[in-house]
Order: sequence, then C-alpha cells, then structure tokens
Amino acid sequence: MALQGNLDDFSLPEILQLIAVQQKSGVLKLTGGDDLAVIFFEGGKVVSTRDRRRNAKDPLKPFLIRTGRITEPQLRQVETIETESRRELTDILLSGNYMTNEQLGKALEEQVQDTLHQLLTWKTGTYHFSGDARTVPKFAVNVRLNTEGLLMESMRRIDELARYKERLSSTAMVLRPKPLGVPPKDITEAERRVLPLVDGLRPLRDIIAQAKLVDFEVYEALHHLLEVGVIEVSLSAAPPKVTPLPTAAAPRKAAGSGAGAGLALALGTLALAISFAVGRYGAPALLAPVQRYATLPKWAPPEIATVDPLERVALARETYRIVRGRAPADLTTLVREGFLPGDTAREAAGAEIRAGAAAPAAGGSTPAGEPPAAP
Repeated sequence: MALQGNLDDFSLPEILQLIAVQQKSGVLKLTGGDDLAVIFFEGGKVVSTRDRRRNAKDPLKPFLIRTGRITEPQLRQVETIETESRRELTDILLSGNYMTNEQLGKALEEQVQDTLHQLLTWKTGTYHFSGDARTVPKFAVNVRLNTEGLLMESMRRIDELARYKERLSSTAMVLRPKPLGVPPKDITEAERRVLPLVDGLRPLRDIIAQAKLVDFEVYEALHHLLEVGVIEVSLSAAPPKVTPLPTAAAPRKAAGSGAGAGLALALGTLALAISFAVGRYGAPALLAPVQRYATLPKWAPPEIATVDPLERVALARETYRIVRGRAPADLTTLVREGFLPGDTAREAAGAEIRAGAAAPAAGGSTPAGEPPAAP
C-alpha cells in the first residue's frame, strides 16, 4: 500500500488508524515546513520514530538529554564513538553501560509517545507511506507499541494540555509553595521532581527546562499540585518594562532651513516617481512566473482519490470511538475535533442524501412484467 498527500485532505489520525487496521509494515514520512519526521510500522504496530540515515536529527538524543537519562558530556562521548565506529546509538548506550536494557526500552516508548503527541499538533504538512517489513530498522532494543493506544494517549494529552494552560497561562508565571500545604501521600514521580523547583523564584519556563520531564508531564504535575493546594501562583506574567521617552527640547530653526526643506521635497518627489514606475512596469514582469505556477491545477493523489468518502467517515467514526470512548454526535463533531477534513464530510453528506433519495425511487418502481397503473 502506498499513500501520499496533504494532511489537510487526510488527517494523521485517519492515516494511523488505516495502517493499524490493515496491519501494514513500512515507513510513514511526514513533512511540515522545515520539519521532517518518520514513523515505522511493523504489522500495524509502531516500532520507531527514528531514521538511522539522519543521525544528526535523531529525536532520541535530545529526548535523553531533556529527560535526564544521560548528560551532554556523555552524549558527546557517544557521538564520537558513533562517528568513529559507525555503530548504532542504542548499541553504544548499552555496551557502554550508559543505560540498562530496561531503562532504554522505557525511554524509547516514552520518546515515541512524545513524538506522536507533537506530530498530532501539526496543522499542515504532507505525508507519504510506503515500504514493507524489510524497510523497518532493527535496533539493539526494539519496541512494538499499539497504534490505537498511542493515538488515544496523544489525543488525551492534547485535550488535557489545553485545559492545564487555561490556569498556567504564561511561562513567565511564578509559583510558590502554599503555606501549610502538605503533599499528598500518593505523589507521582513527576510531582516529586517538580515540587522542589517551585520556590517562589523560578518562572514556569525554568521549571519546564529543569524538571527533566517532557512538557506535558510538567504541566500535569503542576496543575495537580495547584488543585490539591500544595502550591499557588505567586506572580502572574510580569508586565513589560516601560521606559519613558525623554522630553524633546523645542528645535531651533537653523539657518538655511528653507533651502534644506526644498531639497528634501525634491528628493521625496523623485523617490515617489521611481516607486510608481517600478510598480507599474516592473512588478508585472516579475510576478508573471509566480502567477504561472500559482495557477497550476491541484493534484489529487490517486491512492487517496480511490478512497470512498463514506469509508473515510466510517474510519473516522471508529477512530473517534476508540479515542474518546463514545460515538461522535455527528459529522460536525468529527470535523471540529480534527478527525475528518471538512471537504470529506461534505462529500459524504451529499452521498448519503443521494443514496436516501434513490432508495424510495427504487422501492416504488413497477415490477417487471406488470403494466403501469392507469392515471
């Protein structure tokens, strides 16, 4: 199976669900502006979001640094070995005792989940899925993650993060321990890391940078600590510093100012004439190639063009049910929450109307061999 097109036409949740349902193996390449991401599948399961051909852009490296699994000096050592020996990153991490097999496996699972969460926030981009099981890379530590489970957790994070940011609305906010606040007995590991950083001095952006957690985990931990009354907001975002303008002294009329003003007026008139000439005669010639390319017809990938709109709606409804735990109210719900493009919803609605209109006509036709009733 080969699929390619724009995320505006075929949403990422649709693509992931389609690959999972059909249990495909291969690589899904996503491009958004200057960003490039890959997701490898084996039998419909996600096995990696790392491309061995792009070691400098390996998402596992910054993830290990950000979550405190290794230090920057250790990463430099690993990259030196990687360059000299051309060995794979996970092999070096294990053989060099930087991480255990279990630690690395957990880190890979969390990195895949965090990457998928970020990809689902992309509003525009292109995708291309191709290949088979032979294109799936093999590492020293391999994971096989349920695609629907990853999708469900990523959508939950997107919804919850929006709710958390309603209260933690600015990274300039300062949080402090609440007087007489007692941490709950069942405090999570993320809350245990975040709580010492809440000292009434650090802004939220510093807590995020120093917590050794992904951003969502920091927001989730802080929001829960706020709800149980362990911490509180000390300061909201600080207002921008306003520097008063100096009082200007009344200008003195200089000698010869009349001649200077005349020269300035003449130069301004000349500049205006040149600008008009460039806009009138030069701009059309410069814009002609752009207009030629801008009017090229839009190309619809044949793989997507053959997918029936009603089938896409059924797939989107099933994805919504898996992620939300309930059936969508209507097509508008699927479009509003990003499970289905608006154009596809309109095409499917039209197809349903046409099918409904054709059914009574077919049911009221005269049986074969019988004459029509007299008027």
